[in-house]
Amino acid sequence: MPLVFTRRHEFLKYIKEQKEKRNSIGFVPTMGALHAGHAQLIKQSKNENNCTIVSIFVNPKQFGPTEDFAKYPRTFQNDIDLIESIGAEGVFCPTIEEMYPNNFNTQVSVSGITEVLCGAYRPGHFNGVTTVVLLLMNLVQADRMYLGQKDFQQVQVVKKMVLDLVHTTNIIMVPTVREEDGLALSSRNRYLSPEARQIATAVPKSLAAAAKLFLQGETNVTKLLKASRQELNKFQLEPQYLEFRKISDLTIKFENTIQEETVLAIAQFIDSNDSKVRLIDNVILDNNSTNKQSLEDLISRAFR
Repeated sequence: MPLVFTRRHEFLKYIKEQKEKRNSIGFVPTMGALHAGHAQLIKQSKNENNCTIVSIFVNPKQFGPTEDFAKYPRTFQNDIDLIESIGAEGVFCPTIEEMYPNNFNTQVSVSGITEVLCGAYRPGHFNGVTTVVLLLMNLVQADRMYLGQKDFQQVQVVKKMVLDLVHTTNIIMVPTVREEDGLALSSRNRYLSPEARQIATAVPKSLAAAAKLFLQGETNVTKLLKASRQELNKFQLEPQYLEFRKISDLTIKFENTIQEETVLAIAQFIDSNDSKVRLIDNVILDNNSTNKQSLEDLISRAFR
């Protein structure tokens, strides 16, 4: 059973003990509702560190006024069971009041890359993310923090924050874990009705179609987008965005020909039970052997 902490002072005492033992610390920040994607992050941390900490905190600062903070799934006991099954040593699950006392008046903001893709449609979202992540990083004092590729823009924003503020935690991005049909694992997938779940397969298919052409040598943006949109059009889906961006600087959008260090990112709303479920996903388009294998796996799953 992992040690569970709800108060800062108790948790900091535990972290101090780990430091005194010279244990390396791995950290997996989550908002709970854990799934196999989170499990992969925790497993990698376990493999690479003496002590693994998982945080569970549904952060109100990263939800907009019309978004689903109140409805966000809370599955605490199931989360603890999963964490225990992997063998993480500690869980930090503070209350909102513990994280943000009445006199909390600080906000962390990264400009530029937070203003495109998701940031263009969710104003203030990434300020909420960077504020809570830096606060958690300062509490955990981890050697390594593990984030999933599905939230690619978030990973890049956190990396930029860490670089600019000279934080010592190393950010590790772990490849997206997918269902058998290619759909990226997400806590929001549980909102999908069976019919909506079937429609949602168009999202990984759209990425796989472009990836397939890319592996065949195609780099023309118009042709790649056409292949992606054909999969979405089968279900009359119009993405919120579907864009090729430069990995090292997401503010750079490729309009004609994709170049090195390219990510194809999508956000798509799926109608389900009189509500809309927003799914995000992405693929990294380059020809290194590891990433090529990831693209081939997605293609195989999406078009099996």
